Amino acid sequence: MEETENGGRHGSADLISALPDDLLLQVLDRLDSRRSAARTGLLSRRWRGLSTRLPCLTVTLHKVPLCSLEAALAHAIRPGVCHYYLDICVPSQGTITPVSISSLLRAAAALSPVEMLFVLEPDVKVPAGLDVNLNPMALLYDLPWSTQCSLFGGNLPRFDHATSIDLRARHLRLLPPSSGFPSLERLCLSGCDVDLAALIPRCPRIRILRVNNNGMVAMDSITIHSASLHQLSVESSNRCTSRIDIEAPVLKQLNLSFRAGGDLRVSSVWAPMAEKVSWRCSYKKPTYRLGLWGLLEAGLNTTDHSQKGGSQLPTGHVLSLHMAAQRSYRYLNAEHTFAAELDKHMVSKFSRLDLHLTTTGHAFGALVLRLFGLHRIRRAIQNLRIVLQRSEVKETCHVTCFCGEPKDWRTQTIPLAGLETVEIEGLHGEDHEFDFLKVMFTSARMLKRVTLRLAHGVTPCVDWCTKVNNIFKAFPFVKCNVDLGQYVAARDLH
Repeated sequence: MEETENGGRHGSADLISALPDDLLLQVLDRLDSRRSAARTGLLSRRWRGLSTRLPCLTVTLHKVPLCSLEAALAHAIRPGVCHYYLDICVPSQGTITPVSISSLLRAAAALSPVEMLFVLEPDVKVPAGLDVNLNPMALLYDLPWSTQCSLFGGNLPRFDHATSIDLRARHLRLLPPSSGFPSLERLCLSGCDVDLAALIPRCPRIRILRVNNNGMVAMDSITIHSASLHQLSVESSNRCTSRIDIEAPVLKQLNLSFRAGGDLRVSSVWAPMAEKVSWRCSYKKPTYRLGLWGLLEAGLNTTDHSQKGGSQLPTGHVLSLHMAAQRSYRYLNAEHTFAAELDKHMVSKFSRLDLHLTTTGHAFGALVLRLFGLHRIRRAIQNLRIVLQRSEVKETCHVTCFCGEPKDWRTQTIPLAGLETVEIEGLHGEDHEFDFLKVMFTSARMLKRVTLRLAHGVTPCVDWCTKVNNIFKAFPFVKCNVDLGQYVAARDLH
């Protein structure tokens, strides 16, 4: 079927499009959002551009005394204006009572704004007991960082026409509305204590969700179930999270950054269409260990640039582990519990392993081989990158040190059929580094490229260059590079 000149199609009469512009504008004004009004232009040429003619008004109220704000809002009402954009900044003036703020927000809600920026300047103090009842189409509610107490807002009001809500506070506790937000597409919460498990299912059209606890709000559980969500970002610092449950079948971007103790439970992370993943878990203390090494941070990320930071490794999903040598050692069932903990963070397939190791003078070869002993890592790994972190603390590493367990690691051969690239940064030219390099060459028969980088300030001696050169010559089919800081040696070192 083809469109007629009035926007209808052959075989059907388009009676609505024949109405005068004034009546069509009234129809658009009754739609649930300005975006919906703009979309009508996709259905008929007759409607194209009409949404831009809806009368709107931007109201900016900065540095206006609180006692005058309500009157200023009342005077802002104009006949025929359908959409208001409010920019309100309450100046610093000591303590403001919940009654005065509620009254001010009701005055703002009387305009039914499309967008609203509501800011209380940093020195404004608001006592507990705030009761908010608004109905804007889009709201930005910004409370000061210096607020001295938590705000208890009671029930979060229903926003019938809101397409975007941005709530910012130091610590604002709210209960979700019983009926939800039917038009909401974007929700940003900063410093807000609200039950996401109860709120998000009541937002059937939500596409973007961003949550930040500001380090003030406890987020013991991150539970989000949504059939419409496309972008999810949750940042929780300082407070520990013990449970994660995410089900978002059409999610495209997942960004989770949180802190955990020793009792993290990941019930489900189901996002089969996720294209970009950023998962970061930092541990309060290194409870999970492999031998001498404690787990400080685990993450899984999507890399966008193959040569970022000088790295030559391919793009893809990367499992990243930050570990450090610990003073104490013995933990019962340490390897079993460590493997189970890592499984919680493997929320997507990965092909690259990044290890950031704080060695404090200890050998790292045995640790890496124990990681390769874990089935999910050994089966998936194609690219390995090891970054040896600088440490001001240097411990004495004896021949019998626990960092060398198992003792036969230097003679082991682990089948690494998929490993193609190895990159090691921060080498110091020690014997155990050569031992590890030999194990990698003999274990990874499909190895294509090896890149070595010396630590900053380390000058290679002739003996070191000779040892590296001999190892490289023994495997002529592997492309080998050494970054010595001043020049790059490819295959032959002189």
